[in-house]
Amino acid sequence: MDIVSRNIDWSKTDALIFDMDGTLWDAVDSYCKIWIECFRRFGIEREVSRDDLISLMGKPLIDIYHCVAGRRPQVPAEQFMPMLEQLEIEMMPGLGGTPYDGVVEGIERLSQAYPIFLLSNCGADGLNNMMRHIGITDYVTEAVTFGETRLQKDENIRRIMERHSLRQPVYVGDTQSDCTSTHRAQVPFAFASYGFGTCDCPDIVFDTFSELTDFFKSIKQ
Repeated sequence: MDIVSRNIDWSKTDALIFDMDGTLWDAVDSYCKIWIECFRRFGIEREVSRDDLISLMGKPLIDIYHCVAGRRPQVPAEQFMPMLEQLEIEMMPGLGGTPYDGVVEGIERLSQAYPIFLLSNCGADGLNNMMRHIGITDYVTEAVTFGETRLQKDENIRRIMERHSLRQPVYVGDTQSDCTSTHRAQVPFAFASYGFGTCDCPDIVFDTFSELTDFFKSIKQ
């Protein structure tokens, strides 16, 4: 653990908001299968590898599509995206992902001291599927997705704060874009260094989820 911002009173944390991919679990291999199947539905044989997607995790699906499909996609986004989201709803319950060590028990422990929120740029059913798959639904106050709101992450953070009267939630993510959005919403950012991305201006860094759990539990004792 590394506390980078010394001017934050962490004891004032009144909620924890978690990103999904790269923070709570790794489902990239499953996403690759869904993307490949979606291209096939349009008669296109295209391989989508883990390396293709992993650097794009955290972005809205439409942005990922523009990167994967190229500047001149064979299928218009307005046709491809609804199919992709439908296939994710159909396929992800069977494919799932792998939670990082300490996540399931950590979320349960943290929920005893904080309201727990999930916020991801995934499709509308992405968070619900993940919660069901790893068994944390009962510990989560609210799950918010880009697929539902069509809002950027900083706007969704503000909506959560307003709806639940929060003053100093902490957003936990694993990419620079997570950090930028969090700071735009004017709340502290905790960087999950074990995830997919990098970050050059976090407020606090955790190398494991168990380390994160122990820290936030300790400041409420």
